[in-house]
Amino acid sequence: MISAKEIYDFIDSFAPFESAMGFDNVGILIGDKNASADRVLTALDVSAEVINEAVEKGAGIVVTHHPVIFKPLKSIDTNSIPYLAAKHGITIISAHTNLDIAPGGVNDTLAESIGVHTEERFCDECALVGNIPEETDCRGLAYMLMEKLGLAGLRYADNNKMIKRVVVSCGAGGDNITLAKDIGADAVITGEIKHNYIMYGNDNDIAVFDIGHFGSEGLIIPVLTERLRERFPDTEFIRAASDTDGVKYISKEQM
Repeated sequence: MISAKEIYDFIDSFAPFESAMGFDNVGILIGDKNASADRVLTALDVSAEVINEAVEKGAGIVVTHHPVIFKPLKSIDTNSIPYLAAKHGITIISAHTNLDIAPGGVNDTLAESIGVHTEERFCDECALVGNIPEETDCRGLAYMLMEKLGLAGLRYADNNKMIKRVVVSCGAGGDNITLAKDIGADAVITGEIKHNYIMYGNDNDIAVFDIGHFGSEGLIIPVLTERLRERFPDTEFIRAASDTDGVKYISKEQM
């Protein structure tokens, strides 16, 4: 049996919870540090399906990236995720922006997956900068990202220039388009970007690649799961099968 505190302390050793951004909510968010289990589920998000899977598989602890509680709760509905987790006695540990910026964390894993050699990290912006292996145009980079990350699709804004130096920012990192301009990057690769930032990129000749929030962060879960397995070999760590993107892509050509 492993305790929630043991898992918390291990994650804290390489992705300190105190390094999370001020707006964030991380740590043991549901349950108790003394809660124990011999089976642990891992997931990017906590959904009703993930809770049900934890119950079915007898996993008393769930480790997630996205916080199960993000904003203060003013009420708890009986169909809400926090209620369902508490009802079934499931303890939930969430490591969010502290894992994004940690060495070997989400940003590093994303960059490594697409072959970006990191030159500098900007932890306050949850971003890093580096070069892609070979200079290419926007369409070429879009295809490379889809192939390397196993994406069904993505959206991008073309700067009509060749691309070499990029900003990588997992999750909702579209506001780092201004960082890209400041450091002379050719493009931003992120999981979400608002229209006004896309327009800013267009005005400043910075290409934008929106690979989807799940596409930019989901790849950390198998990495984290394996790391937990290596540290606690007597505990069964299972990546949740029900933890999926849920997004589908369709183009006009498919109609």
